[in-house]
Amino acid sequence: MKHPIFTAVADDDTGATDLAGMLAGHGLRTILVIDIPDPAAFERWTQGADAVILGAGTRALTPAQAYDLTRAGVRLAASLSPRVIEIKYCSTFDSTEEGNIGPSLDAAMDELGETFTVALPALPVNGRTTFMGHHFVYQQLLSDSPMRHHPLTPMRNPNLVTHLQAQTRRKVGLAAHPVTRDALERLRAAGVEIAILDCVSDADLTNVCEAIADLRLISGSSAPAMKLPAIWRRNGWWEPTCEGLSLPETGGRGCLIAAGSCSVATRGQNAWIESQGATVVVVDPLALAQDEPCAAAESKAVETLEAGGVCLLKTASQPEDVARVQAWAGRQGLSVNETGLRIAYGLARLVRRVVEQRLPSCLIVAGGETAGAVCRTLELGALEVGRNIEPGVPLCVSLGRFRLPVVLKSGNFGSPDFYGRARQAATRTSFSAPPTAV
Repeated sequence: MKHPIFTAVADDDTGATDLAGMLAGHGLRTILVIDIPDPAAFERWTQGADAVILGAGTRALTPAQAYDLTRAGVRLAASLSPRVIEIKYCSTFDSTEEGNIGPSLDAAMDELGETFTVALPALPVNGRTTFMGHHFVYQQLLSDSPMRHHPLTPMRNPNLVTHLQAQTRRKVGLAAHPVTRDALERLRAAGVEIAILDCVSDADLTNVCEAIADLRLISGSSAPAMKLPAIWRRNGWWEPTCEGLSLPETGGRGCLIAAGSCSVATRGQNAWIESQGATVVVVDPLALAQDEPCAAAESKAVETLEAGGVCLLKTASQPEDVARVQAWAGRQGLSVNETGLRIAYGLARLVRRVVEQRLPSCLIVAGGETAGAVCRTLELGALEVGRNIEPGVPLCVSLGRFRLPVVLKSGNFGSPDFYGRARQAATRTSFSAPPTAV
């Protein structure tokens, strides 16, 4: 029986696809499994895979929930007997002060009996670097970047050592630049159990991955997937056999985009697709949070897909909209995370109602929480992952209830015209199509 060389448990679905796309780009047959499935489905979906990623969706959960779900995911991942397991989180180290990263690492180390692991959040190709334990986003300290205003996980402490130490009972230390295997062994001997890794460039990432290649448990961004496959191949641990992703004939029409993210990048992408003639349907976030019918939005989206067009579903995000939602959430006693998840799942239910009436030729989702909600609400089950459309965003094919091309995009990722590139990849249409035929 073939065993995958790599498995991972990811804290959101866009991060999981980011990691999976990196691996697929190196020729690994990669499967992304959503949530913790029943054993029979898990075995069926992962048979013959080189890499298996579980999208656990733990980022917005409580520390206790993140611990339990991560531990269950690690147990399932370990059952495949991989050479290495990764706990995957965002390259901006998204987490509240209490977790989820620390509790997730505790869960993995408890389950596997490991006494030492590393944290590598840096992703130099996307401008995320770490130096002297401080994290940067395009040369801005994390605390000065737009991440300080994130509605669910505002990042205001750029010192990842102190940030992570507040979340875990284990001793956190720093492997300062340049990271070497000997340096990691010295930290282990000094009682450090989780080492934050400095990493400042792509060349530096190669050296870091050489230093961690023999570890059974690692954690961080998708960066290890950029360099480890070459090391595995050089050492005779793995050979590429994947011939690429095969797109199904869905019979679907049009392209459906669901944008729950309000990031600067996603807002720019929304504006671009609107400028290309897409139908834009703005949905009241309070109606989504209260699970109210959105009949007009649903009807407009179905009508657009029937005509073979592109429909963008997005939430209203003006200050007055945010204020209304916050006031309602306060009266309901809901936290920011709980409110955000309610909106995400409300949008996902709207997407499901649309898809049940008219299957699109491709589905694009922007925003980590929204992607997780859509995948679970549509019962996509698992995704076979292809190569990246752009760094961090691969083309996938769902294997569950609806079989169709799917693209899950982190809110902060992608060029302004990313939606056009994604549709081109998913439907093999011309990217240079005129505005009336996006």
